[in-house]
Formats: sequence, C-alpha cells, structure tokens
Amino acid sequence: MTKEPFIEAPGFRGRITGKLGDMLVIDAEVEADIPAHAGDTAEFAIVVSGRFELCMSGSTLPCGPGDHLVVEAGVEHAIRVIEPGRIVLIGKM
Repeated sequence: MTKEPFIEAPGFRGRITGKLGDMLVIDAEVEADIPAHAGDTAEFAIVVSGRFELCMSGSTLPCGPGDHLVVEAGVEHAIRVIEPGRIVLIGKM
C-alpha cells in the first residue's frame, strides 16, 4: 500500500486523492485561518464539515457543509475558520 502525498500550508493539510485533468483533487483538513492568496488557476472546493467564511473581492461569504466555493484564477481570497472542518479542493497547487 502506498502513501498518498500531502500538501501543507498555513491552516491547511491536504491529502492528494486523485487528479482531474491537470488539476489535483485534495481532501483537506482546515483548522486555522488561511491567509490571503491568489492562485494562477481557478479553484473549486466543497465544504464537507466545519464552518468557514470566504473573504474575496470585498465580500464575506459564510460556508458550511454542502456549500461549494469557486475562486477564479488570480483572485485574492482568504478563509476564516469559524469551526474547523474538511473540504475537498480541486485545483493546481
């Protein structure tokens, strides 16, 4: 049995579970705020558990289980953790 690779960043620890085209599928634990950042490609995430706020383009969007997030390439965004949880993220890292 092989170990799946992990990606770690402030507030985020994800296990790469697969690929979708040239993008990675990451099952991630989010336990602390994720600082503002912008990716070179779009990101898509589904909230599995926990409660978060997505801060993007001057707006704050509450997110909970079953919600999905779409962030276009180059858009600065941050995550504020209300209750630690899990997301499935699809994007390039």
